[in-house]
Amino acid sequence: MWIPDIKTLFLLLFLVNVFLTLLLFSFWKTQKTYDGFKTWMLSLLVASCGYFLFMLSGFVPVLLSSTVANLLIALSVMMRLDSTGKYFRSRALPGVIYCILIPFAFLLFYFVFRVDSVVIRGVIIGLLIVPCFVATSLIALRFREPETRSLRYGFAAALLITALLWTAIVVAAIITPGDHSLSGPDPQNSIFFIVTILMDIVATVFFLLLNMARSQTELRKSEEALSRANKKLTILSSITRHDIKNQLIALSGYLELSKEKQDNLPVISEYLEKEMSIVTTIGSQIDFSKAYEDMGKTAPVWQNVNASVRRAVAVLPMRAVRVEVDRSDLALYADPLFEKVFYNLIDNALKYGGDTMTKIHISCHETKTGLVLICEDDGAGITREDKEHLFMQGFGKNTGLGLFLSREILSITGITIAETSEPGNGARFEMNVPKGAYRFGHP
Repeated sequence: MWIPDIKTLFLLLFLVNVFLTLLLFSFWKTQKTYDGFKTWMLSLLVASCGYFLFMLSGFVPVLLSSTVANLLIALSVMMRLDSTGKYFRSRALPGVIYCILIPFAFLLFYFVFRVDSVVIRGVIIGLLIVPCFVATSLIALRFREPETRSLRYGFAAALLITALLWTAIVVAAIITPGDHSLSGPDPQNSIFFIVTILMDIVATVFFLLLNMARSQTELRKSEEALSRANKKLTILSSITRHDIKNQLIALSGYLELSKEKQDNLPVISEYLEKEMSIVTTIGSQIDFSKAYEDMGKTAPVWQNVNASVRRAVAVLPMRAVRVEVDRSDLALYADPLFEKVFYNLIDNALKYGGDTMTKIHISCHETKTGLVLICEDDGAGITREDKEHLFMQGFGKNTGLGLFLSREILSITGITIAETSEPGNGARFEMNVPKGAYRFGHP
């Protein structure tokens, strides 16, 4: 059986990583990709450089073919950890973590030029690489996304196999005598590199498939959301026309009465007030129909809850009322009009919470079925009678459209909202967000 020599294996590793880099680059240029994709692509390029230097061993200085090459491989593995964190948690690896390469570089340099010890160099590289592989696989395993479970498990398995292989090589070098250099003649080196090549391919292919699966999932959700929105628009169009027609009939009646009472100024003044109130209502209904028309025009997107709250607060008369948001890294998958939900909730609290209200608190907690997002205040609260009609179109002291619109905006991506407070204990709105429609992590 033909067993390739080490130089050939390094060449294969180099070519495989170059090919995978080009594959990901082509995908990145033509398809939708997500956080971390470019980092993974660059990690393959960095690994290619490391394997190229290994391949040139004997033709370039040892500093390059050993120390720098090993550091490049370690850097590429750290970049894959960084990439996975970005993809699954929208959280980059802190830059300071990369600084750990500096002391390791000095250690490698020392054990190459001062004390030539292949075993210690292997332990040093293992201490860098193995924890990164394990941490990367754990991020994928712990991420809760049922649609990609099999892909995540395959991705994590490839990384864990590589970590196990590195651990076995290092342990074998420590407990058994002999030449343990990876460029040495030991047959296990060939097995190690062949498996490494396969795992590089498998992990990268799974990472690519995860991107494709997420894109397909978001496309399906967008299509479902747009379909629901179009149905709602059709229904509301007829409702709004009916409501405006009723208001116009009332306005016409008051105008007729005004003509009959031209000499009675007090009555005329009363009729004029009613007529202006009807005109204001018609204007509000037209404005509402415009906002409702905008709903569902574009596909849902990920939106940071804290940022949406802050934008709403910036344009509302907050008085001395403070708004607290427990988490700044929560994002919901919702219609682009999602910001209006918090605008309406906070606006209602300011209007009806009373002078004793001092704060509005927004918090969340996860459940078995998803996430509960809570917006509550310490104001006057809501009566039991009003609770039953809060989200009905036209209910309320003003236009009665704000909470109705909020419910409709949320429902586009399957989010429900309910008022759950006890009368007299402030208002408390709970939004139930299904799995897949929320995530944690800064953009």
